[in-house]
Amino acid sequence: MHGLDYVIQAAPGPKKLSTSELAHLNQIMTGADDEPWRFEAASIRIPSGRTHHFNVVSNPIVSARDTIGEAQRMAGNGDLIEASLFLYSQLVLQHLFRDANRRTAMLATVWLVNAAGRSIDGQKLAAAAVGDLRDKADLAKLQDLLRALIQ
Repeated sequence: MHGLDYVIQAAPGPKKLSTSELAHLNQIMTGADDEPWRFEAASIRIPSGRTHHFNVVSNPIVSARDTIGEAQRMAGNGDLIEASLFLYSQLVLQHLFRDANRRTAMLATVWLVNAAGRSIDGQKLAAAAVGDLRDKADLAKLQDLLRALIQ
């Protein structure tokens, strides 16, 4: 709840979603004070039981900056649903943080939507089981969910 409150308050103001804000969102979600970015290889088990392996990330901050920039460009062109889908899915699939990648993606998506002058139910997005975003059917379900939640 603290993360959602922070985003809802910050997004309409002068602050912009940036890599430093994204790192801050991740730290809010994890409660950690140390470096949130993942520079090493990692393996995670998703709820379906599959294990995904991630290679070393040479510069997760540059990857995050590029992802945020592309999502903001898409939103600026009027493609808010696609921008939200892109931002959320790419932050999850790139696994740029040591922990809380999905939760951080959720907060970043809420920020993007609110900064565009629209609203989204962040609690429903956080509670949604989005599945394996490498699967086109699960990605389509996320797109449908975003379409339903963005007002």
